[in-house]
Amino acid sequence: MFGGRKKIVLSAVAALIGIVLASCSAKGGEDLTLYTVERGTFDDVLRVEGFTESLGSLIFTCPPDVDGSIEYLVESGTMVKQGDTLCIIEDMSIEERYDNWLVNLENSYADLEAAKANAQLELALLEAQVRTNEAETQIAGLDSVQLLYLSPTERRIKELQMEQSAIRRERLYKQLDKQKIIQQADIKKIQSQISQNERRVESQRQLLQSLVILAPKDGLAIRARRWPWSSQTWLVGDNIWNGRAVVTMPTMDSMKVLIYAQETEYKRIEVGDSVEYTFDAMPANRAWGRVTRLSPMGLKRTEGSEVKTFEVEATVDSLLQPLDPGLSVNCRIFLQHVPDTLVVPTVCVYKRDSVDVVYVRKGRKYEEREVRLSISTPRSSVIAEGVSEGEQITLIKPDDKHIL
Repeated sequence: MFGGRKKIVLSAVAALIGIVLASCSAKGGEDLTLYTVERGTFDDVLRVEGFTESLGSLIFTCPPDVDGSIEYLVESGTMVKQGDTLCIIEDMSIEERYDNWLVNLENSYADLEAAKANAQLELALLEAQVRTNEAETQIAGLDSVQLLYLSPTERRIKELQMEQSAIRRERLYKQLDKQKIIQQADIKKIQSQISQNERRVESQRQLLQSLVILAPKDGLAIRARRWPWSSQTWLVGDNIWNGRAVVTMPTMDSMKVLIYAQETEYKRIEVGDSVEYTFDAMPANRAWGRVTRLSPMGLKRTEGSEVKTFEVEATVDSLLQPLDPGLSVNCRIFLQHVPDTLVVPTVCVYKRDSVDVVYVRKGRKYEEREVRLSISTPRSSVIAEGVSEGEQITLIKPDDKHIL
């Protein structure tokens, strides 16, 4: 009896296995994960980090064309008076350039004096020749009375001598005028060089003066961070170069958020994008604002590095609790928001002959269908045309033998 039941059970199990195998065979041996197309809200959110900064902060940066070291730096948190020294930067190359341009300027002054002296000497020699020629011409004029008593040949020789004297006089006058023009041009050239050297000397002098940063008013001085993403501030002896913030003097009445985004992130952000802020140091606090400024120039993450970050500035329009400057911020930037649309995972979309396609389930097979995407991110995509709500698409591309 039990042996008969055992045979029945074994037969039933065999039949069930056969049905499963037949089903798998009908599906082509594939058990593909499907996604049902539904309408929903598309949000493209970028997560980056930043820090709070006083909206009215005065930021003191290393001057342009400077690559030096910090010789003196005010202690962070010091209350300073107007005119107090905040920072002194030393750049030996600027001092060397200043000395060189100063020498060039002095040489230019000497060249000008020498040119003027040479010009006066050359003009004096030419003028002496002109006066000599004029004297010879006057003497020849006095001798012209004797022409009446000379023979024709002698008279002709005398006339030719007078003509030569006149020609020589004309040439001397032309040479004198020409020499004056040449000398004026040479002097103007040297004067132009002097003006250029004076501008260069003044530029380097102002640059040297800018290496000493003074407080423009009374207030709180805070050492700036060496890198925006670092908590370390500048120290005496650190190498610093143009554009790097070295000291700030914040006001406490209002705040903004500075975000330092990598280039790939920066290219996706636009002015006006909404931002939501959270704070690790203040878990119960939240704030909201908008992107207001995108810096056109990137900053290198470290000296000599080719990796750049771009400064993005955002407002703090509303908040739950007051903020302090220098607070680390977790930022969620809402790049795009599209309500009531067809949203699918981007992994469902494949490229086929330069067009986007998805694979729609049709019974036990899959239809390759071209779609048009209106928005696409690495995470999700919005389908404008090609599929309808409720249809099922694959997350993995089926084998060609299972595609209609």
